[in-house]
Amino acid sequence: MLTIQWQEEIASLQQSLRREITKISGGSEINVIKHICINNLKSKLERLEEIDKILSIEKYKIIFIGTIGQGKTTAICHLFNLISDFKVSKTINNKTKDVIETRELLSTGGGKTTICEVIIKAADKTYIEIEPYTVDEMENLIFEFCDYIASKDNTQLEHKIIISEEIERAIRNVIELKKINKSISDGDKNKTIRIDRARELFDESGIEVLKKTALNNANLESRSSTKIEFDNQSREQDWIKNTFDNINNARFKDFAIPRKIFFM
Repeated sequence: MLTIQWQEEIASLQQSLRREITKISGGSEINVIKHICINNLKSKLERLEEIDKILSIEKYKIIFIGTIGQGKTTAICHLFNLISDFKVSKTINNKTKDVIETRELLSTGGGKTTICEVIIKAADKTYIEIEPYTVDEMENLIFEFCDYIASKDNTQLEHKIIISEEIERAIRNVIELKKINKSISDGDKNKTIRIDRARELFDESGIEVLKKTALNNANLESRSSTKIEFDNQSREQDWIKNTFDNINNARFKDFAIPRKIFFM
């Protein structure tokens, strides 16, 4: 069995410590100072044995626990080297410049970004696979979202419908009823307002039309793809970042909302 560098270094340190312990113990008299030295060396030897055992474990189960936006996905990306340099445009002192930034390949942000459990595995090829919500489950999610829109401003309801930001974002992409920015004239100036197309449709036509339109736009039967491989047509890091972001946010028309994402 081949040894690696840390094994050789630990073995060398262990031999040195044992020789020193033998050397000190070999004297005719063990005084207090020698006794302290021997105990100290034995303690270091035991510590090296513990380190050797820990480093010999090839697989670990690591769990990241934290509240929203604390950097769990960011930490995982850096741990598994899922990072790369990207050219991005930044406005500095009112001037737009292209700069190089190191960014994570999986979707990260200020929290509420990753939609589901992400499983990272080693593989010969780079690809992303999902365990999708079924057609019936997707339909239920869409109808629940429509009910959520209808009841959002209803103060009379005792029990409010709650949908996570991640799921809401994905559903809006699936049903093509997003929140958009619109520029309108305000006297001599233009101002930007935020328009909720789902809410706008509900206000104009009611809940049944909202549900029917949302379901038609979703085209659930066509969302049967579950796997996409690296196409070798672009830089691999760019492909990973863009593809994961699109799957995580349900932007691909042939993919359902993911229940789990497998990244290989």
